[in-house]
Amino acid sequence: MEQKPVDGWEVLEPPSVDIAQKYLDEADAVATRRERAVDRRALARLQIVNAVATAAYLAVITLVLRGDSALASQTILFSFLVWVQLASGIAQRSGMRRRFSWSRWPELLAGGLLVAVVLVVFCLAIWAPGFPAVGALIPSALVLFGLGGYGAVQLVRASGDVRPPRSHPRPLSRLARWGTILVGVAVGVLIMLASAPDGVLASVLVLLVVLVLATWMFAFSTDLGLPWIGASWRWPQLAVFGVAVSALASVVLLAIPIAGGALVGASVITLFVAVSFVPGRDLRD
Repeated sequence: MEQKPVDGWEVLEPPSVDIAQKYLDEADAVATRRERAVDRRALARLQIVNAVATAAYLAVITLVLRGDSALASQTILFSFLVWVQLASGIAQRSGMRRRFSWSRWPELLAGGLLVAVVLVVFCLAIWAPGFPAVGALIPSALVLFGLGGYGAVQLVRASGDVRPPRSHPRPLSRLARWGTILVGVAVGVLIMLASAPDGVLASVLVLLVVLVLATWMFAFSTDLGLPWIGASWRWPQLAVFGVAVSALASVVLLAIPIAGGALVGASVITLFVAVSFVPGRDLRD
């Protein structure tokens, strides 16, 4: 059919075969660069780690609340919030973009249903009279099966992706080093306070620490924010953080006396100071 020009519009000549092929090649190159920018393997592994961490936190906080220890539950909760922000930085480093897409509505719906079920069982495990003690582990099992299983599926799907270029360890920047030390101080102080007996002084101190952490979390977009610090970390820093929160959970569950809690907290701070000098990732390169 012959094209008829519209008044004020110029009919463009169709591109030649060579130019059309160049357009297609450039589109393929853009798609390849996008795949390399988004490390789906790393995101899937992070999803599995998040599932394990969330399940562990749920188990600890459920057992703590069943024991009516509000002070210990606050320390556990805010250590979890610290991890959430650190993990968000790791996800952004791997190319994750939080954009809504209608193609993902089945996943979002399934995730919403899982969260609703977990919250219902969590509330029953804490406040329902006669709820069996083993039921306190049901929310953790649901999270581990749901989120961890989803991460495992994503890891299988990403097995054929092009591997992104491997990053070389670099010394942490000055702000990232100080931020790493501050994370250690925050977790160490939480450990010390978790071992203190419930009382007005301990509650006030926990409140002050919580306010400081909350203020720090509002600085998430700066170079001293928790997401930036998490993105700068490699496995040594992450391993020390895992040891620190495990120590916090142990102090809470085993009711370690204040002298032992002070020793554990000081040891955690020392570990973070040491690991702040271990090479991480220089995000400015």
